[in-house]
Amino acid sequence: MKRLDNINVAIGARIKEMRLKRKMTQEVFAERAGICSGQQVSNIERGVSGLSIAKLMDVCEVLEVEADYLLFGIRTSNVETQLHKYLKQMTNEQSQYASEFVKVYAKACGLVEN
Repeated sequence: MKRLDNINVAIGARIKEMRLKRKMTQEVFAERAGICSGQQVSNIERGVSGLSIAKLMDVCEVLEVEADYLLFGIRTSNVETQLHKYLKQMTNEQSQYASEFVKVYAKACGLVEN
């Protein structure tokens, strides 16, 4: 019997967590991520199999999650606030104006030095 790698087990558990949050079966996830079968997904989730870098990128895209979360269990850039939601919908020009407004407001609040 193959000895499980603790890193693969942890990554697999996070993949399973995110797959279930997205309400995907192993078969649907396998198809979307380009993994050969639901059984292979099961092997990945249990830590029996690992992922190549290219496949990890596919998995992150399908699960809409950053690689740092799957690899290390930490979230760094997926904190989504209402402000982020608005900024995503703006044109580049609009987001530049919004950025300038926030800078002026932060300065007025004493958060930024002259």
